[in-house]
Amino acid sequence: MPIFEKNLEAFICILIVGIGLYILNKLISGILGKSEKIPLKQKIIINFAIKIITVLVIVFFILEGFPIISKIDPTYTAVLTGAISTAIAFASSGIFSNFISGIVIMLTRPFEVDDLVKIEGDKGIIRTINLTKVKLETFDNIIIEKSNAQVLTSTIVNYTIKLGKKKTFEDFKNKILAPQDVGFKDLYVKSLNSKKKFEENLKRAYDSFSTKYYPKLYNYTFRMSFPYKGFRVILDEVKKLCELYNEKNIFRIKPQFDIVDYNVSIVVKFRLLTFNSQKIFDFQPKFARDVYDIIYKYKIP
Repeated sequence: MPIFEKNLEAFICILIVGIGLYILNKLISGILGKSEKIPLKQKIIINFAIKIITVLVIVFFILEGFPIISKIDPTYTAVLTGAISTAIAFASSGIFSNFISGIVIMLTRPFEVDDLVKIEGDKGIIRTINLTKVKLETFDNIIIEKSNAQVLTSTIVNYTIKLGKKKTFEDFKNKILAPQDVGFKDLYVKSLNSKKKFEENLKRAYDSFSTKYYPKLYNYTFRMSFPYKGFRVILDEVKKLCELYNEKNIFRIKPQFDIVDYNVSIVVKFRLLTFNSQKIFDFQPKFARDVYDIIYKYKIP
């Protein structure tokens, strides 16, 4: 027996229920998003459960609410039920795929909010992570929304280093200068001829931590091409620029660079080390532009 006596009454009721469930979903998502006490894992599970319940309620009211469905032959009713279920499955397959992908992302945790990442060539800061999508703000202040299924199948580069519990200065230095950076460190120290200054710079950063655990370190790299002509003069000016950024304490640790390739031009890789991803977001474009201005100024025609 149908829940409602008239089809119009069923339609209006289902419409009201659908709108109410939509508003409830938005309200709960907003409350969960603002809450700092609820872990991300629980937020994703709650949102997922609410959306599943919403779909099931709508399907129930469609199948049991309309009187016209009860008048259909049971054989055709079964076919109709299967058709509706199939249609809903196809319509929501992308949504459920994103739900599952969101849970996988939550479990594997390839990144967190405020992490500086590159996802399939798009570099920026993760602004939000929810059940179906991730919002990435690029260096051009463009918000890019990527579905969780898309993110899960993409190549992800996370520029974040989790240093863990605070120990000795040597431990801190070794964690920053990972094995792949050892050769880079030697070249950097030689090019500046100031190993003492380099050590002092790291020591100041280490001494500034007052908690038991280090904050996350963002180790961002980018490359620029330098001309052969005037390279030494340009490089000297770039060193001075790095000193200036260090004096202003913009990135906490002095910008570093390494020569990585010789071809048509000289390719220099810059490394910006900071404990605040927003610093990279705010100042990396300016730093790169300052380097470019030096190259352009000393470039010999």
